[in-house]
Parts: sequence; structure tokens; C-alpha cells
Amino acid sequence: MKKLIYFLIFIAAFFMLPGCKKELQPNPISSSEPMTSPLLSASDPDLKFNTFKGPEVEVGNGYARTFIIRSHTGVPQELGVIFTNEALAGLPAVNTPYVLDFHHKALESTLFQHVALGWSANGHPLPGTFITSHFDVRFFMMSLQDRLAIPPPPAPGLFVLPPTGYMPANYFPDAPAPQLGRHWTDLSFVAGVPVDYTMILGSYNGRFTFVSPIVTRTALAN
Repeated sequence: MKKLIYFLIFIAAFFMLPGCKKELQPNPISSSEPMTSPLLSASDPDLKFNTFKGPEVEVGNGYARTFIIRSHTGVPQELGVIFTNEALAGLPAVNTPYVLDFHHKALESTLFQHVALGWSANGHPLPGTFITSHFDVRFFMMSLQDRLAIPPPPAPGLFVLPPTGYMPANYFPDAPAPQLGRHWTDLSFVAGVPVDYTMILGSYNGRFTFVSPIVTRTALAN
């Protein structure tokens, strides 16, 4: 059986939007590749969840795709990205961006509009530490068109921050980047301690725009 690797976002109440109440059956990857979320293995027969997956995108020798798990009444439960094991092999030797689209059920149910998946072939420095080859999995709450229009620094919008107290207290505004926005980094990084995974947040022009799990290829492979 092909092993699948998941990134999950458990959707908070402020991400939820009214969803369509019509119950649809999930469109599985194949009959031999079941989703293994705890929600789908719940023993309570009254709990009904449907899984909707976005289109496959070739990554390495495999693929990645988005998914959403919703209750039978349309309430979102999980949002994430699936990597096949093969996606961790044959990756480019240079940094490579990918765009992952959501199933329309995810667009109906959440504020997220697309995923900007970035393969960082050689890693990059973070405060006091270093992340080796890794994936940046940026769940964006803005359209692809609007994101790609974000200019490079010193564009003013990159330096307009959300109101004080809006972002978590343990995060600080970090590197601005074109087509991405301002990155916010966790203050808990300790100098000299290797990092295998973390969570980065993002903003642009005073708005909270993305949530980004980061994980090394090594950590994913394990």
C-alpha cells in the first residue's frame, strides 16, 4: 500500500464559513490508498465525514495535493496537504515553487484559497538556527493573482503590519518577500539548536494572509 504523508490544519472557528449541506461521497485517490485521518476511523456510526481532494501536482517523483475533511453537514474539520513517499525523491537541486489548488468544497467552507508550496533545496537561515532542505507549505487566505502581485521590498505593503495584538505574542515580523509577503517567526527559536519543523505566519498590507508549516525533507521521510 502506498504510504501518504499529511500536513494538517485543524480549522478554528474564525476560519469557518457556511458550507453547502448536500452530502457528497469523497473522491478517493484510489481504492488502495485510503485516508487514515482519525476522523475517518471514528467508531461512532453517527459521525459522517467526507473527504474532498484537490488536483494532483507533480513533486519530485510523486505528487502532492490538498484535501479537506468536512462533516456531512458541511462543517470543515481538517485541511491539509498530502505527499506521496515518491514526492521526497527526485526533487530539484534548486528552490522550486508549486501551486496547489483546493477542491471547491474547501473554498466554500474556509477562508483558504490556495497553497504556495515551496521546495527549499538548500535550506535557509532562521534566527539563531538553520533549516536544511525543506518544504514551506503556505496556506494562503488570498487569491493566487493577488499573491503574485505582491511586489519586492521596499514595497510599502510589506511593512504595514496587522494591528497590535492581532498576531500571536510569541511571533515577530521577519523577512519580507515578493509574491509571498511578510513572514512572522516564532520567538522560541534557540540559538544553535537545529530545527526540523516549525510554523511560520504571514501578512501583507496589514492583513493576516497565510499559515505555513515548515518541515525538513528528513523529518518527512522519517
